[in-house]
Amino acid sequence: MRPALLAVPLLILASPAFAQFPPPGVYSCVDRAGASLGELTLLVAGDYSFKSIDGNSSAGQVASAANDVNPLSGPLKEMGLTGVFGTDDTGTTVFKFTGADGMSMTCS
Repeated sequence: MRPALLAVPLLILASPAFAQFPPPGVYSCVDRAGASLGELTLLVAGDYSFKSIDGNSSAGQVASAANDVNPLSGPLKEMGLTGVFGTDDTGTTVFKFTGADGMSMTCS
């Protein structure tokens, strides 16, 4: 019985985070070739806005599970993008979005 009790805390410590939300902030977005696409502003609770290089801005909502970012509404959803994000040990966060049509966008 005792080994089983000791195993539970180890399992909890080794389990991945079930919900992790990307840090709020303003991120510059570029295409695969490095050309500017616009600016992603991520707010708390999944609200975001995207301002394209032509100055048009619209807002939406994203959901996040682990490191996945799934647009629920707004311009990222309209572009057919889904993404992942990662934060390095210096606190720098990078988003990588891809679309079914082959579109790719990186925001950092």
